[in-house]
Amino acid sequence: MNKLTIEFQAQFHDRLIYDPTILNCIDPVVKLHDETLGNPLSSSAACLNVLGSLLHRPEELINFLNQFGLEIETIYEFPGNCVIGGRTYSDNGYVIFEWVGPQTSPINEKGGGRGFNRTSVDAFVIAKIKGKVTQLLIEWKFTEGKSRPLTLDKFSGLRGVERLSRYSSLLTTLRGKETFPFKFKEEGGTGLPDFSPDHLYQLLRMTLLAKMTTPIQIGNLSIEDYRIVHLSHSANQEIEILHNRYLQSSPGLKKYAGQKLYDVWTEILSSHEQERFKYGHWDKAMISIKDNELRTYLTNRY
Repeated sequence: MNKLTIEFQAQFHDRLIYDPTILNCIDPVVKLHDETLGNPLSSSAACLNVLGSLLHRPEELINFLNQFGLEIETIYEFPGNCVIGGRTYSDNGYVIFEWVGPQTSPINEKGGGRGFNRTSVDAFVIAKIKGKVTQLLIEWKFTEGKSRPLTLDKFSGLRGVERLSRYSSLLTTLRGKETFPFKFKEEGGTGLPDFSPDHLYQLLRMTLLAKMTTPIQIGNLSIEDYRIVHLSHSANQEIEILHNRYLQSSPGLKKYAGQKLYDVWTEILSSHEQERFKYGHWDKAMISIKDNELRTYLTNRY
């Protein structure tokens, strides 16, 4: 039984979102992905069904997230109607969706907003980890690579030139500092263009967004640290493995072909960044949810 097929997921077309009332907790300015409310294979909907359903259940949310080695001590409700760098967030609950940070992009992106033309993090949580108030930037994957092909050349063409300029200028400001996030040599080896495959490109942007917004003030909460959390479905080997066909524009990563994505990404990160990167299979963690009706829906579907 392949749960990552449209044939299987179509049986849930009458209830794509377990609890539609969670949509009322999301700021109306947010543009959810077009497929969220209409495509059974939507990763956005899967994220809402799991994390959104735990929106007002802090203890269950902590228990779920700690399945990925986060060691959360406590979790903070997002301060309602707070202004962050000129951008107002009118969400409520313990999880925020399509997080972009302040009004002006700290990673040099122009225009856009929450959910469009901007690095928008699938889910955002504030927690205390190892005594520090920590922002969690969560990327959620479901059928990507299986239901549709991954984009493999984010740094090609005219847009690629713009992206290289945007992110390289940020990395240049960090060059030579202890806070530089990647194991780049002065010459040769892995470099920015190697992050051309879409899932590596997303991890790059999330890492830079977290780094450039730490520290930050969110309401009465002073953010001191961050974690990048990448969650995928255990049956999706298109995401799990860094296949050779993904590396056509990534010469510095050719030696990693066939290896697990998370092992490769951890290897690319500098030593102080490695402890900030967490990952795992969200479908395997659903068993930790105590609410019987919710757990049954999620485990039957995913």
